[in-house]
Amino acid sequence: MSPRTRDQIDEIRKQSRASIQSAALKLFAKQGFHNTSISEIAREASVSKGLIYNYFDSKEALLKSIIESAMNVGNQLIGRHLDSSQDPMQSLAEMLDEAFDMVEANPKYWKLIMSLSFHQDVMARFKDEIDQQQIKNIGLITGLLERANVEEPEKEAMLIAAMSDGILLHFIHIGPQYPLSEMRAYIKERMGMNRI
Repeated sequence: MSPRTRDQIDEIRKQSRASIQSAALKLFAKQGFHNTSISEIAREASVSKGLIYNYFDSKEALLKSIIESAMNVGNQLIGRHLDSSQDPMQSLAEMLDEAFDMVEANPKYWKLIMSLSFHQDVMARFKDEIDQQQIKNIGLITGLLERANVEEPEKEAMLIAAMSDGILLHFIHIGPQYPLSEMRAYIKERMGMNRI
């Protein structure tokens, strides 16, 4: 058997890290951060405790990596739609579509992330980062709405965010029988994103 290439080793490390994060997310969401041990995470991920500590200095570092991964997904989604040459309402419609597609494609993951966000011990640890992220996201959406000459763009941005979050939360909890496609079309129509 030939030795593994650097790319193969990097891919194995990436998969191991993702497996650990997935196992931890599942347990943190189900039992809470404080009630979950590194041993339980190792068992759930089918790895050794030592391997977990190769990737993460502590359980707190593991939790932080999960929260940061979820926030990075949001940053990437919004960042892709800030091209100033595109119609701002088109950008907003595409952003909304991509967010809905992402949650619809992996509702289990997003349900776990949402469940995790309801644990006060988790939220207290990352309140500042999460608050800053939400303010940043609202600011970016506000900027798009300002470019589209929408009245009261900040309030409209907060309304779009609240409606989108609420619709996606209902879909996550109710499941496939929730009329996600119809609600996506309705929010776009209601906010004037269909006039493009």
